[in-house]
Amino acid sequence: MKNTRFILGFAVIAAVQQAHAVDLLADFQKAANYDPVYQTALADFKSSLAQARQSFTAYAPTGSLSNQRLENDANSRTTFSITQPLLNYQAFATFKQADPKKGFAEANFLLKQQDLTVRLVKGANAIILANENIKLNNAKIKALEQQYLAAKRKLELGQGTVTDLRDIEVKAAQAKSAQISYQNQLEIAAKQYASITGERPVVGEFVLPQQHGKFQLKQVEEYIDLTMQNNPAILAAKYNERVAELEVDRARGSFMPTLAATFSDSKSGKIENKYTAVVVTLPLNPSSYFANLSAQSAYAKSKDSRRDTEEKAKLDVDKLRSQINTGTESLLINLDAIKAAELSVEANAKSYEGGVRSAVDVLNATQTVFQVKSEYVTAVTSQTENVLSLMNLSNANPMDALETAYKYLFSR
Repeated sequence: MKNTRFILGFAVIAAVQQAHAVDLLADFQKAANYDPVYQTALADFKSSLAQARQSFTAYAPTGSLSNQRLENDANSRTTFSITQPLLNYQAFATFKQADPKKGFAEANFLLKQQDLTVRLVKGANAIILANENIKLNNAKIKALEQQYLAAKRKLELGQGTVTDLRDIEVKAAQAKSAQISYQNQLEIAAKQYASITGERPVVGEFVLPQQHGKFQLKQVEEYIDLTMQNNPAILAAKYNERVAELEVDRARGSFMPTLAATFSDSKSGKIENKYTAVVVTLPLNPSSYFANLSAQSAYAKSKDSRRDTEEKAKLDVDKLRSQINTGTESLLINLDAIKAAELSVEANAKSYEGGVRSAVDVLNATQTVFQVKSEYVTAVTSQTENVLSLMNLSNANPMDALETAYKYLFSR
């Protein structure tokens, strides 16, 4: 019974001794080349970039080449024409939309990259939780086996009861049943991780150090300033607002006359007609009035959406920073709870040998050790996800955010 505390601590000690070969940064690169969700986002990004570049051509010359035969022509007629816009307010507004459309596409793609980092860390955490629970539960099973032998020995000496043996047998059976569940969870977590990276992970590498240091936090005002400057969701909202504003200009431009230079060369047999002209067009389209109203409404909506995105980001920054700060203190408390729980097992075991405590007391103490250690692992993984979320909010580079979370998770 004196070795109970050592056995219960075996899982954590073994975790520290193992080499941390897992590399989330390398796995992110694998996921970027494999993950179906990310590949879809990459295709959308390329399509959006092409649409943005298309806006640059709004003021480019247009040409046509046709071949036809009219009723009064003895031969077929070949006509080549080219037109260069000179004054076109609608086309100019379209041209100015190119840059914000490009920025919008890039910001949205950054959001997809951030989403990949979140899914990758959550996948890693799922493996860690299952992996650590298997080790801790295995240590609990070994401790119960020792308690069973001690209870059996006391019964043989006439100092114990059959009830003690049965209580321990029940707890051992429950622990063995839980072990099957944890192993199933580990298998599912490994498959989910593989569905992101394209490779099955080596689950034995997903282990945690015995304790984690304090994450260095900046002031909330500094995080908010960084978020207003760098957050992809806010940047996307700003670019979307600018595109909507220029869409209003495009709608207004549909009312205005246009000026264009045109050149035409038409040949029919030996007859050739060339002309160069400046064409003025005055659009008369009643539907443009309603298109203008719709564009103005969309612009007003985009402004409100941008403000809403900014306000939510500020609240998220404040909440996440508070959760990380609180989480740091909670982890320290959990470590103290682990030490106290281990001492409680040792004290109850000795008291049980002396006839002061019952087997139930020892079993409860053993369960408490498993519970507080499992809660510590859960708290660490939750803290890591909060760190990643805060970094993604205030940092424009998803890889930097992932590296920060990765170093914290494995204390590198």
